[in-house]
Amino acid sequence: MAGPLGELVKCWIAWGGIDERFSPDPAVLASGFQGNLESCRAGALPEVIADWEERHGYRLPAGLRAWLRLSNGLFGSGPLIHPLSAIGPMVPFARVPEMIVQPESWFELGNPNIQTICIDLAYRYPGGGYPIFTSGDDAFGSSPRIIARSFEEWFLELLRQGGREYWFDPGFVHFGDPWQSHRRHVDHPSLARRLGPFADRVARLRDSGADERTIARALGLSQGDVESIFRHLQHVSPDRAPSRAVGS
Repeated sequence: MAGPLGELVKCWIAWGGIDERFSPDPAVLASGFQGNLESCRAGALPEVIADWEERHGYRLPAGLRAWLRLSNGLFGSGPLIHPLSAIGPMVPFARVPEMIVQPESWFELGNPNIQTICIDLAYRYPGGGYPIFTSGDDAFGSSPRIIARSFEEWFLELLRQGGREYWFDPGFVHFGDPWQSHRRHVDHPSLARRLGPFADRVARLRDSGADERTIARALGLSQGDVESIFRHLQHVSPDRAPSRAVGS
């Protein structure tokens, strides 16, 4: 069985070698989670974590793996960290300019209350780890934004704030747009040579309002082919030159 939250947090702090001066105040932690033992669950087995990573093709950050071993999720008014079985591809709630297809490396980590919390497992943010960002929500006029440079940075501050969504505080300084950062730091997806000749036509059809299925049917391609072309086309960033098609 999972132990009290305070004891598990102590274990996680010790695992990370974090200076005790930066540890969460026990009173703040207890107040924020109301001393509820249901904030935690039994830890996930190492083989279950490894299976998730193999199925999704991405390795979880060390700090998240360490927490999942202690408690398979973390719960306040909602899931701050989902159980591993519920960590999956991000569900978009906001339109992202210049993005056609969501990166496969974007995963929903939790859904505490206002917006989902997500992680990009494709790259390490300069000076940090895998960045944490909010999903945004068109219904509230809110765009996605990076709120921490790593899981460890976000999780430690979350604990220090007693599980409060501190990233919505007035004056909070975020780290930019997750899509623009992704394009800046992740290699431009290559395109199979056989698909290269279709790229311009796919772009024109999409600009005319055609969807993925219509484009595939018009050009005799699979929807997977069209998605690959979309991923290639959308990735061009002002400070990154596009790559060429490669042999399949």
